[in-house]
Amino acid sequence: MSEKKDYKIMVKRDGKYYVGYCLEIPQARGQGDTKSQAIEDTKKAIKICRAYLNKKTTSSNVITVSV
Repeated sequence: MSEKKDYKIMVKRDGKYYVGYCLEIPQARGQGDTKSQAIEDTKKAIKICRAYLNKKTTSSNVITVSV
């Protein structure tokens, strides 16, 4: 398993739900009836996105560039 890393989550109220957005991984979003549910759902989304990104970066077709 990969090392732990801190991520920033922004939580907003959207109608009757709370929505969480990870600032470092924009694709990682979650929602819930409460702020804490939105945070937990977003944490799950971060884990899924990290697993996907880790798998993609181990491909032999990936090149690292500096800009």
